[in-house]
Amino acid sequence: MNRTQRLVLAAASLGTGYCLYLLVGFVRVIAENRLPTPQHSRDHYLAVGEAYSGGFAIGFFLCFCLAVIAIVVGSWYENSVRGRRAVAEAPALSS
Repeated sequence: MNRTQRLVLAAASLGTGYCLYLLVGFVRVIAENRLPTPQHSRDHYLAVGEAYSGGFAIGFFLCFCLAVIAIVVGSWYENSVRGRRAVAEAPALSS
């Protein structure tokens, strides 16, 4: 794995970890019903919509980071297999 792949993998891993942290916080807010409780029903629906739009954004970026990790690991694995196959198929050197 080259330096660029390692850097991208590290950044995507950090992004994934942060998204998982935010996702746990979002699920806790919804599960514990800790949405703000305004006086008017319109404000309540706006608060619910804001919470769910935040959850959607977290889920989107989590999927994005996981896709980047899959691409980096997949290309690294493919290059590794291609290199091993080239070594195995190379003609033996005679002395």
